[in-house]
Amino acid sequence: MPEPGVEPGHGSAAATATGLRAGPKPGSVEPRPRSLGVPFVLLLRGADLRAESRLEKTSEIPECNQQHHGHRWPQRNIVCVKASHVENIPSKHKQVAQCYEEFICLPLDSCILFHEGGHWRELVVCTTSCGHTMAIITFHPQELGQEALATQKALLKEFFMCGPGAVCALTSLYFQESTMTRCSHKQSPFQLLHGAPHIFEELLGLKFCISPDAFFQANPAGAEVLCQAVGELCQATGDTVLLDICCGFLGTIGLSLAHVSKVIGVEVVEKAIEDAEWNAAFSGISNCEFHSGKAEAVLPPLLASWEDAQPLVAVVNPSRAGLHYRVVRAIRSCRSICRLLYISCKPEGEAMRNFLELCCPPDPWKKLAGEPFAPVLAVPFDMFPHTVHCELVLLFTR
Repeated sequence: MPEPGVEPGHGSAAATATGLRAGPKPGSVEPRPRSLGVPFVLLLRGADLRAESRLEKTSEIPECNQQHHGHRWPQRNIVCVKASHVENIPSKHKQVAQCYEEFICLPLDSCILFHEGGHWRELVVCTTSCGHTMAIITFHPQELGQEALATQKALLKEFFMCGPGAVCALTSLYFQESTMTRCSHKQSPFQLLHGAPHIFEELLGLKFCISPDAFFQANPAGAEVLCQAVGELCQATGDTVLLDICCGFLGTIGLSLAHVSKVIGVEVVEKAIEDAEWNAAFSGISNCEFHSGKAEAVLPPLLASWEDAQPLVAVVNPSRAGLHYRVVRAIRSCRSICRLLYISCKPEGEAMRNFLELCCPPDPWKKLAGEPFAPVLAVPFDMFPHTVHCELVLLFTR
């Protein structure tokens, strides 16, 4: 990781696309083209609004359904769609995807279902305002030995550095061996095949260092509006302590509100915490502390011993799975928290359970103590123009 205080030579942002619709929603913040990281093919599954990449050899793809610009596997509930016509995918991402499609026409098969074999899997592309591009390629090793794996990595590197893929001018090229649908750097390390280990993005006047497995909003322009709104709703002053729970967005929310007395961040992804600490040091912010671990393990003891008389404002930004019930219990039991902001990427899902638990009367059976919160305000943010998806920020007070 670059040394704090030294201007990085490469920079960055992050990555995923969503379902499509005809046009932008009223009042939407259009994404800057650099920020939408997307795959070559969009694979939409059920209610999952994120698009994921699955690469297929042309020879293996069923007869094309021209009406949907793609291909169907009815027996698998899978639709693969070419990305070339999609409005919210930048040309740089399409270029990398096209090159990768060309590369996987080499001897080894692509992999959709693990038990059916194949190797080449997902491609994630991240681009930034600095013109930097990171490509992350996931590979299923199946029964390949280390020598064969080394050969494939060498071929991939040569293709993107010296071959047809060199036109992409990648800042970073990562490779990850994975036998799972998703796995972290800790489970299976991201291997840097070429370029800079990190990329950087600028937001609200701050520079953010981003690792391959770190999360960064795909729409920085919208993220700036969201962070500013969170700052206003927090009503934080110079003597406020800000609790940033699930701060995997590289500590962006906490760092953007560092005018408070202190920021305490909690996040399960260890690399995201490392990035957040570097980001704080690089920006000269010294009143932030970050804790790595599951929120349900870190937060209860942290709040149980809280005796500070300073105002404590909590901001939670969990995944679609919502907050663990132990986190909700800890927040309710901490009398110092009278103001809570809940940022939800899927409010109609598991987050609704959290809302009910935060607002219901004390329930000894569920171990929900403390005064209940009350919802005061809900503000939607159109982070994904051309889609039906909105981010929602809810303000709870008690």
